[in-house]
Amino acid sequence: MADAVDGYRPVPALRLIGPGGEEVARSLPRPAYTIPRKVFDARLVAAAVGAGAELRRHTVRRLEERGDRVVVDGEFTAGALIGADGAGSVVRRALGFAANPDGHIAIAMRGYAPARPEVEQLIVTSGAGWPAYAWSFPIGDGQANIGYGEVLRGRPLTRAHLLDRMAALLPGLDPATVTGLRAHHLPLSTKRPPAGRGRMVLAGDALSLINPFTGEGIFYAVLSGALAGEAAAAGGSVAGRYTAALRRRLGRHLRHSRVAARLGGNRRMVEAAIRAAARDPRVFSTLAELGLGEGLLDARTLVRIGLGTR
Repeated sequence: MADAVDGYRPVPALRLIGPGGEEVARSLPRPAYTIPRKVFDARLVAAAVGAGAELRRHTVRRLEERGDRVVVDGEFTAGALIGADGAGSVVRRALGFAANPDGHIAIAMRGYAPARPEVEQLIVTSGAGWPAYAWSFPIGDGQANIGYGEVLRGRPLTRAHLLDRMAALLPGLDPATVTGLRAHHLPLSTKRPPAGRGRMVLAGDALSLINPFTGEGIFYAVLSGALAGEAAAAGGSVAGRYTAALRRRLGRHLRHSRVAARLGGNRRMVEAAIRAAARDPRVFSTLAELGLGEGLLDARTLVRIGLGTR
C-alpha cells in the first residue's frame, strides 16, 4: 500500500524519559509516521477493495466450521476466516480461547492535542502504576496523538485516572485542549492463545499481538494480517500454515520482547537501559527496533545495560 503515509511527514527522533528522570533523545533507526487511525483504516479498506475484496458490514454472532467451509451466522460461508476483530474478538471466543488475564493486558487512553514544538516522539515513563507511560507523537498538522497506558493488575482503572496520569506526565498538556479521547484494552503478547484452529485464525489484537515492552500493535496487526491472508489463500490447513509462518517471522522477536518486558518490570533496569542508550547509539537503535518493529536483543545491549545497573 504505497500511499499509506501520503500527506504525513516522518518523525525523525524519539525522546524517552525514565521514571527517575533519566533521559535520552536520538534519531530513530528509521523514520516513524503518526497517522490518525480513521485515516489509516480507511486507506487499508480502500486498498483491499481496490485489490478486489468485497466489503460487507455485519455484526458477527455465531461461527461454525462445516467440512471445508466456515459458516457465519448461518448466512455467509467462506473457505477460511481471519479474526482481526480486536481485543474483544468474537472469533477468539468462538474458538474457545480465553481472554488475557490481569497482568497480561493493559488499558490505554488515546486522544489528540496541540503538538509540542519539538518534532519528535515523546515517551514519559511513570513510577506510579509501574510499568506505565504517557506519549505524545506529532502528526504533522499541528496536532499530536497523545495518551497514557498502564497494565491492569486486578483493579479497574477509571477514565479520570487515565486522564489525570496523562496530564501529570506530559509537559505543558492542558486537558481542556484534548479531543477524541478513547480507551482501548491491549492484550499483551506474553499470553497469546493458539494462532487458530482448522480454517479459523486470529490476527493482530485478537491474537494478543501487542508488544509487552512498548504497547505497540499496528506493526503486528498489519504483518499478521498479511501472513493470515497468504495462508488462507493457499487453502488446506490454514491454521497450521499460518502458525508456521508466524513462528518463522516473529518467533524469536516475540521471545526477546518477552524478556525485555520482564526486565522492564524492574525500574532500576529501565533506568540503566536509558542511560546505556544515551551513551551508545547502537543500544538506542536496538531498543527502538525491539519496541517498534521486529528487533532482537543482543549481547552488546545486555552488557551495556548491565553495566549501567552498577
